[in-house]
Amino acid sequence: MAVIAYAAVYTALATTGLMLLRSRLESAELDEALRDPAVYLGAVCYAASFCTFLLALRRFEVLTVFPLFTGITYATVAVGAAVLLGETLTPMRVAGLAFVGVGAILLVR
Repeated sequence: MAVIAYAAVYTALATTGLMLLRSRLESAELDEALRDPAVYLGAVCYAASFCTFLLALRRFEVLTVFPLFTGITYATVAVGAAVLLGETLTPMRVAGLAFVGVGAILLVR
């Protein structure tokens, strides 16, 4: 299943990029953040995730790619934000992620 490989690469790049960007931009002034190499690494990861998304769109239906990629990424970003950034993952947010996951599964089938 090539779409799963694309989804894994997209998710890893997007989640890494977002975690780096959020961690660096949270407490820094913009001019200070723009001197931080991690901000640029985060931006490169996030841009590379978009390129992966575009490559997947060339091979698979948008009704497969979009819900699968965004659903998995929602979950990994939520867990990453809770574990790495100390953001709150409430039961309501977990329920929302479950609904997104179910919706993604239904759209992919």
